[in-house]
Amino acid sequence: GCADPAVQALVVTSVEPAPHTGRLRVVMARPADGGVGRADAVAGLARAGGRLRAEVAAAINRRKAPELVFDVT
Repeated sequence: GCADPAVQALVVTSVEPAPHTGRLRVVMARPADGGVGRADAVAGLARAGGRLRAEVAAAINRRKAPELVFDVT
């Protein structure tokens, strides 16, 4: 996974096409204890986005990995 503690603390709550399966909206929730700020989470996902997309590509059987768009709540 990802070495960034802010990203490690996030939980995927949903994944949906946005607007189609070539682009996926990944909704991530921060811990309820407030230990991860929204700005830190967004910045961490921006840094890790390429790696996360590569992991998705390795896990699915498609010619092209979908673009991931993160939404942090």
